[in-house]
Amino acid sequence: MHKLQQQFQAQIQELVDACVRVAELGYVTSHGGNLSYRVAENVVLITPTKVAKRKIRFDDICIINMEGSVLYAKEGRKPTGETPFHLRIFARRPDVKGIVHAHPPVMTGFAIASTDLLALPTLPEPIIEVGPMLTVEYEEPLTEALAQAFDDKLDYANAFLMKNHGALVVSTDCVERALDFFEMMEAAAKSLLVAKLLGGVDLLSREDVENLERTMKTRHLPMPGAPGKVSGLVELFFGKK
Repeated sequence: MHKLQQQFQAQIQELVDACVRVAELGYVTSHGGNLSYRVAENVVLITPTKVAKRKIRFDDICIINMEGSVLYAKEGRKPTGETPFHLRIFARRPDVKGIVHAHPPVMTGFAIASTDLLALPTLPEPIIEVGPMLTVEYEEPLTEALAQAFDDKLDYANAFLMKNHGALVVSTDCVERALDFFEMMEAAAKSLLVAKLLGGVDLLSREDVENLERTMKTRHLPMPGAPGKVSGLVELFFGKK
C-alpha cells in the first residue's frame, strides 16, 4: 500500500463508499459524475476517469495535489477529466472539503429547463442545511471554461445546477456530507416538481427565512457560501436591502 493510502485510509474508503452510494441512488450512469475529497492542504482524493462509480474500489482512487500533479494512481488509472473544476473550487473555497458532481434525473431536468426553483425559499431543511442552489451557465465538459463558470457564484452557495449538464454540491465537512446534501436537494427537486404538477409552488416569506436563522444558530450550522461573504439567509434568498 502506498504511504498516502495508509495515511488517508479512512478517507479513501469514505470516498469509495460515496461512489457506490451515488450509483445506487441512480444519480450517475455509465462513467458519469465525479467526486473529490480534500484531506490535507495540498492533498486531494479524486475519482478516476472511465470507471463506473458502482465498480470503484479502494485502489482505484487517485491522489493528487492542488496543482493537479498525480501523487498516486495505480497503473491504468488517471484522475477524472473534470479535475480542473474540482481544484478550482478547492482553491477559491479553502473551507470546502468534499465535492459531489453527478447527474440526478430530477435536478438535471431542472438544469435543462433553466428553472430557479431550487434557488428560492421553499423548504426549511434545504434552506438551513444547504442554502440556495444557484445555476452555473453551460460550458463544455472537461474544460477550464467550465471550471471558471463557477467563479461568480461560488462565494454565495454550496449547491449548483450546471445548466444542461447536472448538479454539484460541496461540503465543508467531508465527501459523505456532500452526498447527504446532494440527496436532500434531489428530494427537494422531486417535491417541487410534484407541487408544480399540482398547481403551484408557495414560497416562504422574508420573515419566515429570518426566523430560520434562529434555527441555524440553535443547531450551530454554518452560513452557506464562503465564510464572511453574506450576512445571513435573508441576503442569500432575497438579496441586500
